Amino acid sequence: MTHINPQHPDQVMPGAGSKLIELSKQLSRLLRKENKLLERKQTKEAQKNSGEKVRLTAEYRKAMNYLQVNENLLGSKDSANRVLIKEATDGLREALAEHARVVLRMKAVAEGLVNKISEEVDKKNRRVPTYAPSAAIIQSRQTRPTSIALNEVV
Repeated sequence: MTHINPQHPDQVMPGAGSKLIELSKQLSRLLRKENKLLERKQTKEAQKNSGEKVRLTAEYRKAMNYLQVNENLLGSKDSANRVLIKEATDGLREALAEHARVVLRMKAVAEGLVNKISEEVDKKNRRVPTYAPSAAIIQSRQTRPTSIALNEVV
C-alpha cells in the first residue's frame, strides 16, 4: 500500500507510513461512528464495533512500532511524509479525545443512576429502629442492600 503526498504528487510514501495513515483514518471514522451511536444511546450497536476497533488498534500499534524502529524510511525529520503522518495521527487523537468525553459522560450518568437507585432501595428497606427496655437502639441484623454495577465494555 502506498500513499501519494497531495502537496508533492511525485513523492510516494513507503508502505508502512501509508498503512499508518490509512489505519488512523479508519480508526477515526470508527470512533466517530461509535460516538454518534453512544450519543443516541444505542450502546448495543456501538458494542458491535468493539472487535473491529481492537483489530484496527492492534494493527495501528504494530505499524507505529515498525516505523519507530525503522524511522529512516520516512526521510528527514521535516519531510513531507512525516507531516502527513503527523496530520493523520493528530486527527486520530482528536477523535480519541472526543470518544473519551462521550464515554466518561455516559459513565457518570450511569453511575449516578445506580447510586440514586441504591439510595432509594436503602430508604425503602430501612427498618424502623427498635428500642430495648433500657431505651438503647437495638441494631438490626438485616444486612443493608448494596447496588450492583455491571461493567459493559463499549
